[in-house]
Order: sequence, then C-alpha cells, then structure tokens
Amino acid sequence: MGLPVLAQTAHSLGVPAGRAALTLSVFLAGFAVGPLAFGPLSDHFGRRPVLLTGIGMFVLFGALGAFSQSLQALLLWRFLMGTGAGGCQVLVLAVVRDLFTGAEARVKQSYVNLAGGVAPIIAPTIGIAVASLGGWRAIYGALAIGGTLLFTIASIGLGESAPRGAPGALTVRGTLDSYVRVVRHPVSMGNVLVIALNFGCLFAYVSASSLVLIGLLGASQRTYGLMFAATSGGLMVGAFTNARLSARGVSHSRLIAWGLGAIVGTALILVALTLSGALRAWLLVGLVIVGFVGQGIVRPNAAQGALEPMASIAGVASAVLSGTQMLTGALASAIVAALFDGRSAIAMTGMMAACSTASALVYFTIVRPAERRLPHG
Repeated sequence: MGLPVLAQTAHSLGVPAGRAALTLSVFLAGFAVGPLAFGPLSDHFGRRPVLLTGIGMFVLFGALGAFSQSLQALLLWRFLMGTGAGGCQVLVLAVVRDLFTGAEARVKQSYVNLAGGVAPIIAPTIGIAVASLGGWRAIYGALAIGGTLLFTIASIGLGESAPRGAPGALTVRGTLDSYVRVVRHPVSMGNVLVIALNFGCLFAYVSASSLVLIGLLGASQRTYGLMFAATSGGLMVGAFTNARLSARGVSHSRLIAWGLGAIVGTALILVALTLSGALRAWLLVGLVIVGFVGQGIVRPNAAQGALEPMASIAGVASAVLSGTQMLTGALASAIVAALFDGRSAIAMTGMMAACSTASALVYFTIVRPAERRLPHG
C-alpha cells in the first residue's frame, strides 16, 4: 500500500526518495525474521495467543508509523510491523496443518494462497485512494485500523488448533533440535526447497519486471500496472484450479508435476526468446502468467507436503518454510539486480530458469523418491 507514495514519504521526512524504499526492505526483513521465533513459540504456547500477539504488533507499530517524525523511526516501526506480520503468515500455515490433512488440507492451503494472491493486485490501488484522503501517514493508520478489525475477528472467532498435550520446557536446545528434525527430513525439507526455489523464480521476475517491461520493452507505467495485475492473477487462477482438482481427488504428485512443467517450460522459453532477441512485452507477460498458474498449483501442495510429516512441530516447520523462502527470494532478486546490464533481460529470465529447474530437480530426485519409501507413498 505504501509503494505508490514513497516519493511523498521521502519528501515529508526530508530524505532522498531512494531511502524511502527501505520501508519495504525492512518490512520484508522483519517478515523473514518473525516466523523463526513465532513458529517455535506457537508449538509451545499454542497458535491463538501467539497469533494475536503478532496481530497486536502489527497494529501497534503501524499506528506508531503513522506518527513517525524521522525515517529512522519509521524504519524501526516497519521492521517490527513486518515481524508481527511474518509471524501471522507462518501461523496460518500451521493452523491449516493442525486442522486438516491430505487432499482437504491442500484445498485449504490453495484458498490461503488465493487470498494471498489478491493482495498485490489491490494493495497499490487502495494505497493511492487512502493517501489521497490523508497523505502517506493515513496509509499506516489504515493498516492499524485493519489490524484492529482482524484482531477483533480473531479474538472472537478463532479457537486454539495446536495439538493438545502438556508442552515440554521451551529451551534453546529443544528449539534447535526441532529445526534440525525438519531440515533432516527429506520430504519436509525437500518440499521447503521446492517452494523456496520457485519463490526465487517468482521474485526474479517481480524485482526486475519494471526494469525489463518499461526500460527495455517500452511499456508505459499504466500498462505495466495492468500487466503486473495480470501476472498476479495467474497465481490466483492456479490456486483456485488446484483447490478444485484436489477436491476431485487428483493426487498432489500429479498436480506438482503439472505445475513444475508449466513453470520450467515457460522459463526456458523466455530464455530462448531473450537470447534470440525475440522477447516482447506481450510474450513475456503471457508466458509469466502461465508460469504463475503453475506456481499457484505447486505451492499449496508442496506447503502441505512440508508440514504433513511435522504434526507436533508444525510451527517450526512453517518457520523453516517461510524463512527459507524469503532468503531465497531475496538472494535471487539481489543476483538479478547485480547482473542486470540495462540491455538484455537475460539476468531475469536466466535466474527464473535456474531457480525453476533446480526446484524440479529437487522434487523429482529427492521428494518423490522419499515419498515412495513411505508406507502410503
């Protein structure tokens, strides 16, 4: 929501426009760090109190952000907002794992991803509308109000979902052991890597899309906005398709194979178009939409695959998933930024192909063989 008014934020706080972009960077940093603490805490204290704490952090620090008088203060509040938001995101996955298994869980994970796909489409437009009423500070006020509404709904309507039983002592050693257990499990960690590498593919496009579409391929800013919304819509279509097919009994392995085929295939075609000089804006966007449909199919199935074997420590497993995903996405976007030369899209399309191909290799050489060795593989 704050992206359209970064220049206004920078002018208000008396800093260069480029530095205002750090408000997004520090939020994402907090979003990556939060789950590492919130996941284990939720396994010990339960999902509900930890989730409400995360929402409360989002509300409090969003409100403080609205009254920030310096960029340093705003960055601090944004980091802490991100920490609370990241904790909430990871707990949503854990709650689904607590309550559902098998195909039903994959349907629910699909709807979680469907909701997540709506956000990048509508958020900038809402941000512009809110800012027109009260400037950039109103955006943080609106986020705090939205968080308060969410806190109220969760307080009234959300019960505890974590497995019952007296928790053991919450220790650093015990927490580290839980993390090691997830990392050493081939099905759980393999699915985590599938998601993370595909997220790297997605982030390679997101981080460089404006540079390529506007700077290289000549799209206007308005057209770029429509193109970005269309590609985000691909994620929603994929998630909805996955929910319907899962409900009809199509196996998760078949769905993941189909999705990976779409992601890898479109990425390799994009590399070929880039190297041949035939890449055009409409071709790029059309192929990315198909790849993003594949992303929407792969993610809910792989997410449930990562959490399914970790019923007693679903919070930790969710934290590993979220943290690895964010780290891979940040690394992929950083590499694209470092290699982008302003003359070719190969840095973006090459990274998309590398990440998606690596994801497919992990799935077919690690995850599927390990699943077949399980009793119901």
